[in-house]
Amino acid sequence: MKQKILIGAGIQSDLEALYQRIDAFLNPMNEYFFTFLCVDGGTENELIEAATYSSRSTDSLNLLKKLEFELEVEGLKVSSNVNAEVFKSELTESSLAGLSGVADLFIVDSSIFRNDNGWVELTGLIHRVNCPVLVLPKNAKVDRLIMVHEPEHHSLHIVKDFLKIFKPDLAELPLSVLFNFPEDEEQTENEKFFVDYLKMAFPNIGMQLMVEDTINEFFNELNSDNDKAMILTGTDLGEEILACPKTIADCRAKSSPLFIYKK
Repeated sequence: MKQKILIGAGIQSDLEALYQRIDAFLNPMNEYFFTFLCVDGGTENELIEAATYSSRSTDSLNLLKKLEFELEVEGLKVSSNVNAEVFKSELTESSLAGLSGVADLFIVDSSIFRNDNGWVELTGLIHRVNCPVLVLPKNAKVDRLIMVHEPEHHSLHIVKDFLKIFKPDLAELPLSVLFNFPEDEEQTENEKFFVDYLKMAFPNIGMQLMVEDTINEFFNELNSDNDKAMILTGTDLGEEILACPKTIADCRAKSSPLFIYKK
């Protein structure tokens, strides 16, 4: 299967290390077409320091940094099933929408968004993307999976995209699924069908009903175990997780891989 993957990295990203992290998640049986996007202008401190010793303009320095980014992408040693290129044009809201509209996945290196302002920028970036997203932190080892059941058919799409994109080994990990109380018999029946479908792909499933607000139940589950979790969710909850106050989000969400299905 051929898949188009956008990779949002930055001029401060360690691209070799980022590629290794990405390679640890993607299904090796697929053929991938990577397009690297420079989404980080975060060189403010370096620019200030450089300006002390040089009369070049900030624009010239940004251009130099972008050129370094392009050269680093072009120098990457990738697997035989990966074709890598860099998007060299100016990345605008329009071009991001167009690129992500035809992509199977947008992977963003969250380690380049270090402070609170950066995290707000990351959330805004993800909001403008028109395909599923994987927010990938620096230390992305995964021991378990957490999914919050979404209404309608969103959860089914989350699972299908997950199985299509990621390594089959990840489906062997323990999966915790959080459900709201069903509103009627039809929803109860549909959830039963969904669980039966999950059991075909995930051999180790735990399920629980949520009694508190969804976001609170999610963080309770995330913090209930010391094992590192990969989070699977839909757009609304995914963006709510990213937008949580620092006192909540710093628990583990910022250091957990977050897969967001976007319809």
